[in-house]
Order: sequence, then structure tokens, then C-alpha cells
Amino acid sequence: MILHLLNMYPFKFKIMSYYSFPDYSTLKTYDEWSSEWYSINCFEHWYEYVYKIGDTGRITLYRQCSHCGKKHPKGVFKHSEVVNLKEKIQNNQISKYDEDLENSGPTYNTYWSEYKKPEMEKINKEHEENKILIQKEKNKEHEQKQIEWFKEHSEYLHTSQWQNIRQKVLKRDNYLCQGCLEAKATEVHHITYANWRNELMFELMSVCYNCHHNRIHKK
Repeated sequence: MILHLLNMYPFKFKIMSYYSFPDYSTLKTYDEWSSEWYSINCFEHWYEYVYKIGDTGRITLYRQCSHCGKKHPKGVFKHSEVVNLKEKIQNNQISKYDEDLENSGPTYNTYWSEYKKPEMEKINKEHEENKILIQKEKNKEHEQKQIEWFKEHSEYLHTSQWQNIRQKVLKRDNYLCQGCLEAKATEVHHITYANWRNELMFELMSVCYNCHHNRIHKK
């Protein structure tokens, strides 16, 4: 019976829906994170000229920090900046671009695996815990409203207003249960609580005890 009333009475309680998303605004960007990493591990870069040889044999000149592997922000340098570049490469007077050294620094993969992913998981966990707390508070509010409504409804059923309405419905239905059309009607059932305390007659029906409590309001 209680479940039936919860589905019908005017203060329906809806399951709480969450349209909020975890707040990732506190996360450092890759640039912020890498800058912090460099400030701790390699504050002053020692850039040296290095080279790469492509599949076609083309030589590309860079500058790379010999300590952390960071590539110079300028990117590619002109061959003319190193006198006798090809000769120096042949004589091992200039080093190859060290990709292993570069990858030992603050790469994006490192940023994701060591910082961003763990931080996102932490934020997601806190967000879910917060949702649970909010839902618990909502449930408490719902329970309190239920208690208050049932109390008011119980009081209403003892008023002269309801007794008059009840007699009209029983009389209209000739004191015959509208559930089974066999037993004598002794109670009046709310088909809907949409107009609770100001019911329309077609929103009410006469029923016997068995139909009301064992068939309509199944426990």
C-alpha cells in the first residue's frame, strides 16, 4: 500500500539525476606540468647542436639539452650555424639527436600516466563520493516529506470534508465494490492523488476491504 501511495500521491519523489561532471579545472596543463618539471630537474638547459639523418639522407640540425634532452624551442637550425657540419658529423664532433634522453624527460605520455590520469581518477572518486552524499541528503528530505504527507493524509481522512466525499462516492456506487462487483463496498479508494483534498468524484471509487488492501495495495 505504501509503495502504491508513493507512486500516486501529489508529492511524487523522482530519482535524482546528475547532470554535473567532475571539475578538472584544477588539473595542470601539459605545458604547466612540464615547465614545473624542468624548473625542478633542469632549470638551466645546456643546449648543444645535434643532428638527425632522415630516410632520404637529409640532415636536420637541432639544439638539444645535454642534461634533460629538451629540444630547443626554435626547432630546426640552419646548417650554416655549424661550420663544416658534414665534416664534423663524419669525425663524430657533433652528436646525434638523443631521443632516449628526450623521452626520459617530461613527455606527454609521462604527463598522462604519472600525473593527469591519477589526478583524474582522484577527482572522479571525490565526485562520486560527493554525489552519494548529496543523494543521501535528498533521501532524508524525501523521507521527511513522506512522513509529513502521511501524517496530513491520516488527519484528512478523519475530517468531515472527507467523510462527506466518502459518503457521496459510496452512494454513487450503490455500496458495491467496483473492484470485484460482488462484495459490499466499505472503503473509498483514490485512483489518483492529483487533486488531493479537493478530489473530483471520478478520481475515487468504492471498494471492499479485500480489493482495497489485497489487490489494489498489494503488500
